Amino acid sequence: MFFTELMREATDIAGCFSSRVRHLLHLHVPRGMQRYVLRLRQCFKNDQQALVEEGLMLIEYITMNAIAIRKILKKYDKVHSSANGKKFKSKLRAEHLELLQSPWLIELGALSLNFKGSDDGEAFIQFSGSFSCNLDEMEPVMTLMLPHSIKLEYNLKCAICLEIVFNPYALSCGHLFCKSCACSAASVMIFQGLKASSPDSKCPICREAGVYANAVHMLELDLLIKKR
Repeated sequence: MFFTELMREATDIAGCFSSRVRHLLHLHVPRGMQRYVLRLRQCFKNDQQALVEEGLMLIEYITMNAIAIRKILKKYDKVHSSANGKKFKSKLRAEHLELLQSPWLIELGALSLNFKGSDDGEAFIQFSGSFSCNLDEMEPVMTLMLPHSIKLEYNLKCAICLEIVFNPYALSCGHLFCKSCACSAASVMIFQGLKASSPDSKCPICREAGVYANAVHMLELDLLIKKR
């Protein structure tokens, strides 16, 4: 019962986070007619500050929940002298519910870095301060610094071509690839897109099947890499 409830909570948190980040990214990288509507709105009101504050709130929301779940599982194993907490953590990872490994967190990090230098206000500095990115080394990484000196690194190298991801997509398993490399691995043409892949197509890294249909186009990460 305990783990069932915790799984439900983790699922709700992950769903809420991805939904809010998608909305935020849609405002920052609008398409079609919405682009012109948003630009017209910005003539009367600067929405950038609100967008940054929402981004800050989402970073705090996901990190504090992830740390809380980690502490709960650690406490459970200690009190019950068991390894069930560790097993549950592995289950979260297998079901793509490990909060700090979400591709949407990478997109939020890229968004924060794309804002860097755009304003000297405190909110802007805070928003971009949690993340850093180094694309110059052999292993290009995005780094997220959390409370309690927790440091997370996200590798930005495509495991197929061994270059920095170009037009990046994150598969459902969380692994990043260039679109062309992912299409090649899934045996589909680039113009067809990853949604045309077979449900049996597997991730080249973890070999999990069915991870292409809901791949995430990492637009903010792509913009960040192009700017650098």
